[in-house]
Amino acid sequence: MAEKSPSPLAGKRVVVTRAESQSASLAQALRARGAEVILLPLIRIVPPEDTGEFDSALRNLASFDWMVFTSQNAVNATAGRLAAIGSRRNTDSDNTKIAAVSRSTAESVESFGFPVAYTGKGGTAADLVQELANDLRGKRVLLPRSDKAAAALIRQLQEVGADVTEALAYRTAYVTAVEANARERLATCDAVLFFSPSAVHAFLSLTKTGILSWLQEHTAVGAIGPVTVSALHEAGIRCDFHATEPRVDEIVVAIAAYFERAKMASTSGVHSR
Repeated sequence: MAEKSPSPLAGKRVVVTRAESQSASLAQALRARGAEVILLPLIRIVPPEDTGEFDSALRNLASFDWMVFTSQNAVNATAGRLAAIGSRRNTDSDNTKIAAVSRSTAESVESFGFPVAYTGKGGTAADLVQELANDLRGKRVLLPRSDKAAAALIRQLQEVGADVTEALAYRTAYVTAVEANARERLATCDAVLFFSPSAVHAFLSLTKTGILSWLQEHTAVGAIGPVTVSALHEAGIRCDFHATEPRVDEIVVAIAAYFERAKMASTSGVHSR
């Protein structure tokens, strides 16, 4: 019987830039395949300073035709505020439909017991609005958003004829300090994973202030989601591999496939990039 081939991730040092609370299952899956996981969160998700407008919208949720979620963070923030104000959706009498940007976001919605009427196919918020354009025309739409949400999305919703109410659900704060050994660990890692444009922007800020050094040539750079790929390109950072959304299985497959290709290229004498 032939011996089982070692995992392409065996011995690889992988930096995960997502918050520790959001990285447990991914870290476990990577470690199970022999990788060393280094948690280096670059952003923090924090509540709005004033939740009044958001709470008011949620108390009147039944008056909206659609609620559109463009991220898992928006889902978590919404569920948190619904619990805080003691409001519950009555799925039998509440006709508000929910749209989610991706499968992973839809799964987050469903984990709180809410049905999802539509799951985006294209992977971005812009794709979601385009796919639902006919259904959103003339409808009241609630958009729980980040403080860094693109204004272009609001305009796009308005252009398809939706009556949009945007509600600040959470704030994205850049990390301004890291552990003392973070600079060295980033410099010696084999791969780094970016999960959002905000994480990319936070990384740029930390490199400009000298808190972190620029990525090494040998470090593979991975992006989660098409908007993160675009953010890396705009920042002048290469993207060596990507997963379409933040599902653990997709991320593990993407990074393993990259290192498998790199191993084969090294064996044949061809550069992997």
